[in-house]
Amino acid sequence: MTLGQKLKEIRKRFGLSQESLAEIMNVSRQAITKWESDEGLPDVSNLQELSKVFNLTVDYLLDNDNSLPALSMKKELDKDKYEMNGKGYKQILKDYYTEPWVIYELLRSENKGKLASIVSDWIIGAGAMETVDALNDTTPYYLIKKDGLKLLVNIHDYILEVIELPENTNDKKFVYGKNKFKQFKKLELTK
Repeated sequence: MTLGQKLKEIRKRFGLSQESLAEIMNVSRQAITKWESDEGLPDVSNLQELSKVFNLTVDYLLDNDNSLPALSMKKELDKDKYEMNGKGYKQILKDYYTEPWVIYELLRSENKGKLASIVSDWIIGAGAMETVDALNDTTPYYLIKKDGLKLLVNIHDYILEVIELPENTNDKKFVYGKNKFKQFKKLELTK
């Protein structure tokens, strides 16, 4: 897989248009088109930025390996453009997910083992630790789906973090890392 093919696949797997990726990279849409068609290569600073944004090494991007791993992306958000509140979060989702995505707001709690859950429920009271944990991390989490693609999205400290989930991830309830997630409500974002 060439660098251009990888960039196009990465962009599509995150549901980004060429314009959106150009905005993330601070380059023109024409530059993205040129890179994706293998008519040109990004310069070193753009390769480093691609590596940072998509959590891949520059070596991996330039290697003609044919496979892409599960992807993640971190994007620093414009502090002058967005507020870190409900209205601001919805605007971020509108700006980055323009295609017909299905978006669910998620509830998050710490994923403790069964024994730890039983002990904390017995000592502190059922559900009390989940409430305390939820108060420690009040940043919003979303499940964004389209055509079998499932993305876990978190917005915190002016950072948009997106993680590609396995296709077989349960939409209603799932565990990722140290967190348990449950669907809370479907969001309707109108332009």
